[in-house]
Amino acid sequence: MQNGPEPPTKRQKTSCSATVASTVASVEPPARKPPQILDFKFPPVEPIALKEHKRSVDCLVKLLQKKKKIVVIAGAGISVGAGIPDFRSSNGLFSSLRTDMKLKSSGKQLFDASVYKDDQLTSSFHDMVRNLHTMTSNASPTEFHHLLATLANQGRLLRLYSQNVDCIDTQLQPLKTAVPLGNKGPWPRTIQLHGGLENMVCSKCGWLAAFNASLFKGSEPPDCTECMEMDSVRGVAGKRALGVGKLRPRIVLYNEFNPDAEAIGAVTKADLKSRPDCLIVVGTSLKVPGVRRIVREMCGVVQDYRGGMTVWINEDDPPTGKEFEGAFDLIVRGDCEKVAKTASMPRWDGSEAPLRAEFETDSDSCGSFMMDIDSDEPTRNTNNVEVHIPPLTQITQLPSPSISPPPKAKGARKRPPPDTKIGPSAKRAKTKAKSTATGTKAKAEPKKKSNIATAFKVKKAVSVTTVKGTKAKPVARAPRTPKTTSSAATKKMAPSVEIPAKANTITVEIPAMAIISTSPTTPTSANLFGSERSSSIPISSLLN
Repeated sequence: MQNGPEPPTKRQKTSCSATVASTVASVEPPARKPPQILDFKFPPVEPIALKEHKRSVDCLVKLLQKKKKIVVIAGAGISVGAGIPDFRSSNGLFSSLRTDMKLKSSGKQLFDASVYKDDQLTSSFHDMVRNLHTMTSNASPTEFHHLLATLANQGRLLRLYSQNVDCIDTQLQPLKTAVPLGNKGPWPRTIQLHGGLENMVCSKCGWLAAFNASLFKGSEPPDCTECMEMDSVRGVAGKRALGVGKLRPRIVLYNEFNPDAEAIGAVTKADLKSRPDCLIVVGTSLKVPGVRRIVREMCGVVQDYRGGMTVWINEDDPPTGKEFEGAFDLIVRGDCEKVAKTASMPRWDGSEAPLRAEFETDSDSCGSFMMDIDSDEPTRNTNNVEVHIPPLTQITQLPSPSISPPPKAKGARKRPPPDTKIGPSAKRAKTKAKSTATGTKAKAEPKKKSNIATAFKVKKAVSVTTVKGTKAKPVARAPRTPKTTSSAATKKMAPSVEIPAKANTITVEIPAMAIISTSPTTPTSANLFGSERSSSIPISSLLN
């Protein structure tokens, strides 16, 4: 046994990459802010809550107007406004079908693949399909459908994943789809996750045709005409028959294989790589496992993108659990039609806009406001302008025939015209004019008579009598502008009247063709056939 201190243990060498990996793993990602709640069902009335409500409205409108790559995952809730019931609500198909078809359990069993194993269920399924097809054929796209079409027309809708079989969305040109869906791109704007009622397909040969509701009656599915024709041709050629398939609506039922599953997986993978900046989940309860997986993966990708937003729009709250904890940044409680009317975006085809619109405003000032438009009000022609002219007796101020020029700055010098030169004679005349400006009025040159009545022109006063009878400081006379030969006399600019302080009267010059009448009842009337003269007009009559 050896005495003494034990040798130190050797340190295990670690690589640089392992150290960095352990450091990165120890750093937790920053926690996201709690989701904003926008309640359209029960709007708040308190000032603080109302301000938050308006901010959430502005956030919703802004992302609908600004985001560039929007992915929408829609359920049956977006078609309720068109008169098509949803599935799981109290008034949905699952509840109503149980009563109408006298089923033992929920109406969900009519959407299960086992309906073709029982004649009674097959007959009930055909009745339900016929009624639903008639209902969807008479339905029109809602405002939310038009909102999606507008986003697609602007190139900002990356993809619409639709769980609906009513095909109302694909009636709009920007939301057209392809059936069957290809495994390679480019893919259409709308991806039908559960098929649609607008087509029927043969279960054997895959022949695709437009849905014919009259063929689906009773408990026996209709035969495929394409298979029957093929067997007849093979019989003539001496070949054995291959059998005749059965026609069925091209919709995906529960517990059966989706023929577009591979293509849907390829589309989803491509959309995840394109890094969308906004995800909107609307009108769905996320009960289908495949749809839940798509939403979960899309939420992760969008939230990793800087500025990405995830939105939940439904009457009910999003599903609970760790799977969707913090998955949505904005939760909108209410009808999606309210969202479309709040956005107030123009329709893609230029058709009429919704009657109720909400405009975006600055959230720091007054938020958003609602404007109700009366539908009974007759439409106005915007090409005509209505002008209301008050009676002459209601005018209390003396109107100016033209806009007065801005007052000149004190001490500013007037520049001579560029084409004139000031010579010695002009300088002597200018000096003489300054020395003689003591209140005497120069003789005005006779004006040429005009056949057209011109607007009056008030000139600056030269001699002003003050209250005490003394003369005030003389005001420099503005140089006379050359008279134009234009017939439109109203285009002349009249200088403003300069009134010295503590003055009762002012001397003005009135042209020959427009003498102002100082009658207090008609301050705007004019005598068009007077002579040129100077008169003293009380200042009160000019101001009144």
